[in-house]
Amino acid sequence: MFCRVLDNSPAKNAIGSKAYMDQQVIERVKELEQRSLLTNTESRMNSVRGEEIERLALLDTLTDLYNSRTFIKEMKDELKRAKRYKRPVALCMVTIDGFKDISRQYGALTSDAVLKVMGNVLRGAIRDVDIPARYSADEFAIIFPETNASGASIVAERIRQRIGTQTITHNWHNVKVTASVGLAAFPAHAREHDELLARGLEAMESAMQRGGDRVCTS
Repeated sequence: MFCRVLDNSPAKNAIGSKAYMDQQVIERVKELEQRSLLTNTESRMNSVRGEEIERLALLDTLTDLYNSRTFIKEMKDELKRAKRYKRPVALCMVTIDGFKDISRQYGALTSDAVLKVMGNVLRGAIRDVDIPARYSADEFAIIFPETNASGASIVAERIRQRIGTQTITHNWHNVKVTASVGLAAFPAHAREHDELLARGLEAMESAMQRGGDRVCTS
């Protein structure tokens, strides 16, 4: 017969208790590290989501230009600044000639591709301080701080020419477009933001009525 002798000495029990406690500490540290990792990850994700929500509130999702609400706010701010420092500010309104016909002929996806190209052309033709926006479905707006009508007309002509040289390829369609551009400036043509916008739109309509692919000044 074999017998097992149990060692119930205090020293043995102390070693076992210490090993158990060490294991508990290790598991607790791991738990805290995991919780910290999850908290930091969640915090970063919330920050990213917050930034994305803020970005979407300011921008047009198709072109990545400012949306119309942001544009109106920026225009008001620039006009206040222009009045305070007695400096000019110009507004450029741009529309794609025959955009509705393009949409009917080629479909929504191709017309969206045209709008994206328009956004890229506008960004590439202006200064960093200028403020481009998608004002409506097929209309764009650009605010030119510290710029009078004469200076803005140079940029407007550059935009018109660049748009006219684009060949937009989408879904096996090659689309050529032109643009009608209208200009108005403070203080030469308007004193308030709504009046400035109305004069810019009138000039753009005049360019369209004259056959498009041109720049008209209010």
